[in-house]
Amino acid sequence: MRATRALLVDRIGRVKHDALTTQDLEAQAYLFKAALSELRTESSMHTRNETAAMRTATTALRRETDTLNTLMKEDIATLKHDLIEIGELKTQVEESRWEKMKAAVGALGALLLVIIVSMEVYVVQPKAAEKRAKQLTKQRREDESPSSVASLFP
Repeated sequence: MRATRALLVDRIGRVKHDALTTQDLEAQAYLFKAALSELRTESSMHTRNETAAMRTATTALRRETDTLNTLMKEDIATLKHDLIEIGELKTQVEESRWEKMKAAVGALGALLLVIIVSMEVYVVQPKAAEKRAKQLTKQRREDESPSSVASLFP
């Protein structure tokens, strides 16, 4: 029993030596609560910083989106204006084409008229004049023939 008692006393001594006192436990609890509070504060600050960064990024993205939207609207307006101008130019080209076609038809008509008149003047009239000249020559010959001279003097 003495041995058992000695073992028990030895073990109790070791436990007392190794065991923490109430003050130690309270100090450890205080340190744990302080660390936990500090961790909460850091976490809260980190969350606030991240939220602020996200707000800043979101605001920047909104501004960029608005800018791009404005640019896109301006480009669409420019394209509409360009399409209208292209339509007007197309109409002008078509009008010009018709005017040139009218001028070409008029020029061809004038050329045809000139050809017909020149054919009349240089081909038909000389032949008619030549025919008349032959008739006149023939008539003169007939008039100059001796039988006609005799008839002049009875």
